[in-house]
Amino acid sequence: MATVTFKSDVKWAKEGVLSIADIGGKEVIIDEPPSLGGTDKGPNPVEYILAALGGCINVLVTSFAGKIDVEVEDVEVHLEGDLDPDGFLGKNPNVRPGYEEIRYSISLKSPSPQANIDALLAHVDQVCPVKDTLTGTRVIHTENKQATI
Repeated sequence: MATVTFKSDVKWAKEGVLSIADIGGKEVIIDEPPSLGGTDKGPNPVEYILAALGGCINVLVTSFAGKIDVEVEDVEVHLEGDLDPDGFLGKNPNVRPGYEEIRYSISLKSPSPQANIDALLAHVDQVCPVKDTLTGTRVIHTENKQATI
């Protein structure tokens, strides 16, 4: 299969730090709590990272279940990540600005044999593109455009 390029355009909403992302014609609100200059109208970027990982795992569990003979009655992914704001606020140069660690657990309700469930979850863990991105992708700043007035 050929490489697929995903795109998103994110624009400041001119209200605090509120941003609106256009992802394939769908709007997503990105904000921060008032303590970080936001209006608290939506999740913040690092919360979206957790949601993206959980969503990807759910998609993969339900997509691959039938191929591994697992009947899924319910699936939930519980995620949490540790992040010290002193890193991105510039208060401590020794603290990284991103997550120190992200943890997740999967609650899968299924009458299928445990060996099949284990095989499904191992496969999902191995092929999850969001997890892979979080563990191995370089993010490259490619261009800085400035409006001319």
